[in-house]
Amino acid sequence: MDNWKNPVILFLYCIFLWSSNVLAFSNPPTVDKILTNGLRVLVFEDHSAPTVIQMTVVRAGSIDEVDGKSGVAHVLEHMMFKRTETMKEGEFSRIIGSLGGQENAFTSREITGYHQQVHKDHLETVIKLEADRMQNLVFNQEDFKKEIQVVLQERLLRTDDSPKGRAYETLFAQAFQASPIRRPIIGWRDDILNLELSDAKEWYDKWYVPNNITVIIAGAVESSKAVTFIEKYYGASNKASLPPRKPRKEPPQVGQRRVELSAPAENKFFLKLWKAPVISEDSGDMVYENHKVRQVVAMGVLGVLLGDEDTGILIKKLVRESQKAVSISIGSSWMSRGPGYFVVDATPARGVSIEELESEIQHEIKNILRARLPEKYLNMVKRRAKADQIYQKDSLMSQVREASLFVTNQRSLDESKKWLDVLESITFEDVVKVGRLIFDEQKSTVLLFYPQKLKDNKL
Repeated sequence: MDNWKNPVILFLYCIFLWSSNVLAFSNPPTVDKILTNGLRVLVFEDHSAPTVIQMTVVRAGSIDEVDGKSGVAHVLEHMMFKRTETMKEGEFSRIIGSLGGQENAFTSREITGYHQQVHKDHLETVIKLEADRMQNLVFNQEDFKKEIQVVLQERLLRTDDSPKGRAYETLFAQAFQASPIRRPIIGWRDDILNLELSDAKEWYDKWYVPNNITVIIAGAVESSKAVTFIEKYYGASNKASLPPRKPRKEPPQVGQRRVELSAPAENKFFLKLWKAPVISEDSGDMVYENHKVRQVVAMGVLGVLLGDEDTGILIKKLVRESQKAVSISIGSSWMSRGPGYFVVDATPARGVSIEELESEIQHEIKNILRARLPEKYLNMVKRRAKADQIYQKDSLMSQVREASLFVTNQRSLDESKKWLDVLESITFEDVVKVGRLIFDEQKSTVLLFYPQKLKDNKL
């Protein structure tokens, strides 16, 4: 259970994935197999170190929840660390620790993931342990009550008492009306308080079935052994009928939405979100000729041109030169089962109003879309993408997490290579076109955050 369950951390991770153009695989999986019960197995052999990572991905997250039961996916993630028919409370984590390994989990909008990293000699052990809790979890009322309190405390620390956490939660709730991404991953507080043990069990029974699970193994493994272990410990479980996933598409936005928020904090800031294109399961091939793919890749380039920490135009003009902003960051979704978005997060300098900084950012964006930038800017983005791809290949966890991204969106794993070909073909005209599409004020949502002064006039 780590920071992946925090919606702000998750959002920032998505920004990292795209803004750093990180897609790490240069080779296909050694094994990509679907068992007779529907469970998918991916194995990536890498003998550079004597370690192995297992990530078990359940293709269900907060986007699959229903109103009144938000947070159930995350609460179940907590319950998975309690007890099974063969293991006592907390025994799973104690065993991993005794092996000298590390383990954690996360809940996102679209998946719930569980991962362990151990010495290669312990691969069978972690597969056996994971398969056990995926099939034999015990639902104990006292365990459930304890975890509800843990989740409520987590929400308090990371959202209710966090200005940025509360702001992002409010932003998405205002920006989206029909799509379930309007709900926080951790769940609304009242929903969490009213969840019942039967809700968690129902979620487990519906989604934690072999034909909705992918086991990803990466590291110093022999592929045949890994597959044998997975067949041994998962093979007896039966395929099940999955619940229909309702589309719940977001209706067109017809006017700008603005909302103010106040809370105890040191700095004022604003968030601005525009509706944007996104690659989904049915978006077609990852090729430049695909209009949707070209838009999304160009949008990522635009985000880097605007908000790169070292070379971004907004950073250069408004943070370093005019010093009207303390910080500006850019983020965009790019592959999702939900709707897409492009977000600017900006903190004005002392003496500069939120409205002034918003206007300055709008002005700079319009200038970029009017003037043709030197080719060196696009080349810089492309060179950086290639370098990051090579760097990230050294991280097993980055590779595993990338694979989980493709799995949840039911995209081909070879797209980690193809997207770079698309990037190479992107022109400045592509960037301008997608910018003009995105930056429609009638399709934007703005959150203005003002620090709340306490009675003694101290923040």
